[in-house]
Amino acid sequence: MKKLISTALAVSIATAVLASFPICAATAPLISSDFEGSLDGWTARGTATSVELSSASSASGSQCAAVSGRTASWNGIEHSLSSGFEAGAKYSITAKVMQQAAPTPVTFKLTVQYTGSSGTVYDTFATESVISGTWTPIGGVYEVPSGSGYTLYFETDDSNCDFFIDDVLVTSANQVGPPEVLKGDVDGNGTVDKNDAKALQKFLLAEDTTTELATGADMDSDGKINGKDLTLLKRRLLFPPVVTTTSTSATTVSTQTTGTTATTGGISGKTDPTEYMQKIGAQMTKDVPSNVKSRNTGSLKNVTYFSKKATHNKNGKVWLPAGYSESKKYNLMIMNHGIFGDESSMTSGFSVQEMASSLIDSGEAEPFIIFFTQMYTDPGTQGSPGFNITMDVMDKYDDFIFDVVESIIPYCEENYSIMTGREHTAVAGFSMGGRESLYCGVIRPDVFGYVCASSPAPGIVPASDSFLANHLGSYNWERTARLKDNDFKIDKDKLPYLIMIGGGTNDGVVGTFPKQYHELFDKNGTPNIWMEVSGGGHDGSVGTPLFYNFFRAVFKA
Repeated sequence: MKKLISTALAVSIATAVLASFPICAATAPLISSDFEGSLDGWTARGTATSVELSSASSASGSQCAAVSGRTASWNGIEHSLSSGFEAGAKYSITAKVMQQAAPTPVTFKLTVQYTGSSGTVYDTFATESVISGTWTPIGGVYEVPSGSGYTLYFETDDSNCDFFIDDVLVTSANQVGPPEVLKGDVDGNGTVDKNDAKALQKFLLAEDTTTELATGADMDSDGKINGKDLTLLKRRLLFPPVVTTTSTSATTVSTQTTGTTATTGGISGKTDPTEYMQKIGAQMTKDVPSNVKSRNTGSLKNVTYFSKKATHNKNGKVWLPAGYSESKKYNLMIMNHGIFGDESSMTSGFSVQEMASSLIDSGEAEPFIIFFTQMYTDPGTQGSPGFNITMDVMDKYDDFIFDVVESIIPYCEENYSIMTGREHTAVAGFSMGGRESLYCGVIRPDVFGYVCASSPAPGIVPASDSFLANHLGSYNWERTARLKDNDFKIDKDKLPYLIMIGGGTNDGVVGTFPKQYHELFDKNGTPNIWMEVSGGGHDGSVGTPLFYNFFRAVFKA
């Protein structure tokens, strides 16, 4: 049945495209590389990098180009664009990439290097989050700036993983033809969000057979619409390309202060949490200096600890600041990942280690170590649940609160030179990690004195999204469940010194749920700092500046 639906839809899409646009003589492509028997002018970028034909996998045909031996993220595969590439013109540049080396999604980048008026320019115009073992389309329209010596190359954000590339096509975007297809735009409204996943799921389950799907439903460009496209779409929503920013000029900051008047002076020294948050709220910066994100002077190591809640060993990563010494005492920060991530997910993409290094080295932040978690806490498995969103899975994520209190913090106290007590313990995270950070702060304010949530996912209180509905429950320390709206608060005598929440106005994954948490805190009389990034998505455009402000203020109350 699915095969018949897929075939019929592929035919209807192709027919609609041909009927809607005039047939004309197409301009010959500048590059059309399928790597069947030839590298077609593609060469290695980086002295240690190797580029060769491979039959191990392919997006089409029998061969692709394999890139290996990379020692830096900018190493990859490149091709000269000097012939026929004209300044001021627009070109469509597309390809398919696959990586099998990295267990977590890797952000790939399409970049053009050229010589401009001020020197060499590296212009990234397209990014894509690529999971292991899946051919993933990447591309966009590039308007050529004034310059010379243009070179197109593929690189990654942080990872040095090996990868494959296939079906590279560079054509003029000025010729008559179909409009550019936005992958994942199932409903054809020009955006990719949870509504597209809902529409595609209904179509595949035959719950809606009347609505015509847009061409963007074909995520892997194979001419079929099937379960693979739905999986790719959901993964794109959950693991969007990371977009970092050095400016948050459109950010607004508000602090719920329950009428308390701020005192004068700096942010150091013991003070009332409400007063402290009021001071920090007034000092939130709009910009993250680029040099703060440029270096990591600390060290990262893999660790294993026994989880009492999961009843088996779990993995983590520990980051130690430069000059770490057992003769000194350090604060502890717990850093939590997004859904289906693991202990490696937050070590790249948000400049966490880089910002911690720079701020601690310069004296702008109090020294702390970071424990990167694997939150999913299930006696039945040692890893994440895979791409599976159910109420039971959400409960296993919420069980992380037991894991962090009963196992992770005691492990850190036993193995590292840290200070104890909530005034020296912070929890922060992104997406599902932001949700669990808020959950930890609300349920165990006696443990966590500082809380930061970037783009927190829904579900602490009853909520429904495109994946599931969270049903009303009541909290019990022996069984995790959703809180009632009026339980989402922290008593004044237990209030953490700092609660920060951030969200973007263009978040297609968790939507306005982050702001709803902030507003619910306000309604229930819990002071908090809210940072809204205009145009920010479900990515580093919110997380990077939020964590930057948090790192500057944490452990200083």
